[in-house]
Amino acid sequence: MSRAQLEGEACVVCHKRWPRPRARVGRFPDDSPVLACADCAEALTPAPMATVVAFPSR
Repeated sequence: MSRAQLEGEACVVCHKRWPRPRARVGRFPDDSPVLACADCAEALTPAPMATVVAFPSR
């Protein structure tokens, strides 16, 4: 990783610097946040599980 990525100045995935990455997608071992741009953060987050609705029993 580049110095900019380690310091939160660039996205950890695509290296984009502007707009500054704001989405926290993890933590480094020293407890500092891992930041990604909005586009990459959306791709990194897991898809929500489908809601299952039970039919009423008869």
